[in-house]
Amino acid sequence: MKRIIFTGKGGVGKTTILSTLVRLLARDGYRVLAIDCDPSMNLAMSLGIPISEVVSLAGDRTQLQERLGSNMMDHDDHDKEHSVEDLDKFIVDAADGVKLIVMGTIPFGGAGCLCGPISLVKLLVNYLSSGIKENDFIFVDSQAGVEIFGRGLASEFDMSFVITEPTPKSLEVAKHGLKLAHDLGVKKQIAVVNKVEVDEDLSSAAKYLNGNADMILSVGFDKDVVSADKKGALLLDSAPDASSLKDILKIKTCMLGDA
Repeated sequence: MKRIIFTGKGGVGKTTILSTLVRLLARDGYRVLAIDCDPSMNLAMSLGIPISEVVSLAGDRTQLQERLGSNMMDHDDHDKEHSVEDLDKFIVDAADGVKLIVMGTIPFGGAGCLCGPISLVKLLVNYLSSGIKENDFIFVDSQAGVEIFGRGLASEFDMSFVITEPTPKSLEVAKHGLKLAHDLGVKKQIAVVNKVEVDEDLSSAAKYLNGNADMILSVGFDKDVVSADKKGALLLDSAPDASSLKDILKIKTCMLGDA
């Protein structure tokens, strides 16, 4: 089982690429779980699930945290099976058989930070990685920026995908994210330069990242992505021949080659 995190500056297309990639993997028969750690909670909609149908982890944090706490290893098989049953209410069946869990968001002004829910997701990923409920891939869609690395969520993950636009501001966030992923022992750091319009976009981005990534991939600018987003439609369904899908398929091929 592989654990993979997606990060990047806000608006770079992180969730669009992730949601498309996990669907393509599920269509190939892989068992895929996607965990939305972005308080904006856009991944559910990007996988065809209305937010109203989601039970978030943050809404039931205390009880679940007790079950997934440090004493989990001392529980017998019956307790572990019961814990899996408790977890089922948070798992939603999304497009193409992808399983989805949503961390949740800040419920009201002054409610504090997301440290607690992020810590819960860290416990959850470790628990699921123990083999109690088998998946081929667990994907984490992080909040915008690099704060989630400061919480140690991606420690010892297999891959970190940092999505960036070919702009200095976005690339600076990506460069820092790649460093933090390396600090946490993520086995492979992959930069994906999105919305590429000319060859110079990719070459200048590679120069800016200056060897911080183990691999640099690209996704071309695609008007079909913009159109689908405006309509609230899923790219794979609304534009199955979109040019960006060919690039995302290349990302899938590269990822599986290293999986």
